[in-house]
Amino acid sequence: MKKRMLALLLTAALLFAAVGCTANPTEETPQSSPSSQEGAVDTGTGLLKNVIEETGDTITLNDVLAGEVTIQKRPQQVLVLLNSVLDLWYMAGGSAVARIEGEDNIPDAAKDLPTIGTMSTPSVEKIVGYQPDLVILVNTLTKHREIQPALQQAGVPNISVSYKDYDDFLYLFELFTHITDQSGRGGELGEIKSKVDAEIAKAQGKPKQKAMILYATASYVKAGVPKSVVGDMLERLGAENIIDAEAAHGESMVDFSMEKVLESNPDVLFIQMARDGKKAEENAMNEIQSNPAWQEVNAVKNNRIYVVPREFSTLKPNARYPEAFAFFNEKLYGDEA
Repeated sequence: MKKRMLALLLTAALLFAAVGCTANPTEETPQSSPSSQEGAVDTGTGLLKNVIEETGDTITLNDVLAGEVTIQKRPQQVLVLLNSVLDLWYMAGGSAVARIEGEDNIPDAAKDLPTIGTMSTPSVEKIVGYQPDLVILVNTLTKHREIQPALQQAGVPNISVSYKDYDDFLYLFELFTHITDQSGRGGELGEIKSKVDAEIAKAQGKPKQKAMILYATASYVKAGVPKSVVGDMLERLGAENIIDAEAAHGESMVDFSMEKVLESNPDVLFIQMARDGKKAEENAMNEIQSNPAWQEVNAVKNNRIYVVPREFSTLKPNARYPEAFAFFNEKLYGDEA
């Protein structure tokens, strides 16, 4: 059975290669992704959003990539192909048999697991070799979208998720506890929500702050959009992102002009390091320091330029959402927050 499944997978993979998948597998695609789940439960059906039917042993979902799919609850052979989602899966009572490479967002119980490649280059052969009863993909990653049809053809149960903001975090925690059949963990989620709500309440009535997110790597600096982990938190705290959500067209980052920056004149700048760590931070600071036009911006004049910890942004805060909201609250409003 295992050999037959692997043969099917490899046949499918060759087929996709033949039709010319040209996306760069080492980069996360900035393409549009499904909208966040605003409220985890559909008020009309009483079911979780995107859930068609739920029994004691199964959940049937309307999945972005797989279509209508039924998965078994309490899966034992699980692979999660992004570590921030793996961390959330473990929060919801799940476990895994292997993981993606990397050192960030790895639950202690998963640190010693064997690896199956990187988030953008997972080994399909290794995936199938584990004979998983559930693979969790991320539908905003190019490579995940490419391998999903092959997994489907090979009979590997799979679902895909999108994780771009706080609503997605809340929804995925709920969905995962339904899959793991550990709804009793809802108390942990309730505590996180209570603390986040308290931070949002502190920001009520404060003077409006205009903010800009500089989304940096070692090779480029772009503008972060409202529809992102950082942009969403800033908006919930009452800040105004100078990048218009509609103009972003669903992208995770966009090019910007100094004309736009000068016109909007942000009060505060947040540097989000997509990757490359210190080199990304240095690239963003060089962008600001080497262009005299930046010296006319209020945020630069008043030295309100802040580097966002990666665990509060790119890596996803998860259980640390209250800390992340508190960080942005303090940077926006200082001692008043």
